[in-house]
Amino acid sequence: MLTLPMDFVSLFRNSAPYIHAYRGKTCVVWLRQQALSPERLKSTVSDLTLLHSLGLKLVLLIDTHHLSTPVSAQAVIDETLMHELIGQIGHFRYTLEALFSQGLVNSPMHGSKIRVVSGNFVMARPAGVHQGADLKHQGRVRRIDARGIAEHISREHLVLVPPLGYSVTGDVLYLPAEHLTVELARQLGADKVLIVGNNPLELTQGRKEIGLAALQNILSQTQPLTPGYTELNAASAVAAAGIARCHVIDGATDGALLSELFTRDGVGTLIALDQYDTFRSARIDDLQGILTLLRPLEEQQILVQREPEKLAAEIDHFIVNERDGMIVGCAAVYAFDNHQAELACVAVHSDYQKNGRGDALLKQIESRARELDIHQLFVLTTQTEHWFIERGFHSADVHALPANRQALYNNQRNSKVYIKTIV
Repeated sequence: MLTLPMDFVSLFRNSAPYIHAYRGKTCVVWLRQQALSPERLKSTVSDLTLLHSLGLKLVLLIDTHHLSTPVSAQAVIDETLMHELIGQIGHFRYTLEALFSQGLVNSPMHGSKIRVVSGNFVMARPAGVHQGADLKHQGRVRRIDARGIAEHISREHLVLVPPLGYSVTGDVLYLPAEHLTVELARQLGADKVLIVGNNPLELTQGRKEIGLAALQNILSQTQPLTPGYTELNAASAVAAAGIARCHVIDGATDGALLSELFTRDGVGTLIALDQYDTFRSARIDDLQGILTLLRPLEEQQILVQREPEKLAAEIDHFIVNERDGMIVGCAAVYAFDNHQAELACVAVHSDYQKNGRGDALLKQIESRARELDIHQLFVLTTQTEHWFIERGFHSADVHALPANRQALYNNQRNSKVYIKTIV
């Protein structure tokens, strides 16, 4: 019998929801120095080719690379520096076009047939004078031909945008890539932005999802020259412009782009305006996700087995923790007389049991209990008593339960009763 590599099979199956979700979506990708290094460039192109083949509409913005002096948005760009910038940008533009043209058999690019398009999509104006200094060839975005770009990506072309713009007087101006990324995303109405550069996790203290307010607080306490600041500052501007999701990824790590997009937890930092990880009341279409959580616990006899029909009828009693479309936690509250309620079906996915989700779930349950004017929560358990004791539940006799719940008590199961007063 053929033995299959199940890790690969499982990962590939689990990537299916993302493949469906990304197809036809517009994504602006800013490739910084780390992704354009000789060590990473070919694998970066291979991964982008895979994204393109899966139906993402890609707009690539390339960065300047290894200049003797980094170019800031307030730098004076004279003729010499502009000449150096154009030369370097041109080098990477043509290098990328060549790499996207590969088609060797047994290579990731075989059969890809990607058409790369670049051109005068961005009109610019001079940045002018800043603090008394004429910035010369430093520019700012004046207008983006969003319709022209949209036409190309609708024809499955990959649009490559250099950090350059053209003025009405025919001059070439340098455009700071962090500003251009935001404008491209905003004017194209992008669904997603990917910033591939410095590792953001040191600045975000390992947080893989962060809200805009929390990110802005981190940035306010960080020196602008700190590695990762530029990427996260641009991500903050992207989120402030209304783009639902912006990912900041370590470009020096091979495969980070695919790992970020096709695994549930990713490897970078996501700034999400929509509800990526939320607690909410259950719906009937959550039934299968709830069953998936409960079945292993029922098989271990930690929970009493419940038939799908019974769960469907009681779905209004459940609260779920949904993470990027997956139900990773659930619990139910059943109200009785005398301001008491039973807490039941508490379950957290095995991959998420050590990061406080159980506590967060209990907090949500207690909040709902208060809304229902519940004064006491009780739970019947056979194997998880310590978890409840550590969270303020105390041991009680079966007679402390409401009379109609006592009538349903299973003496053979011999569950222990714990009660918590809700303040």
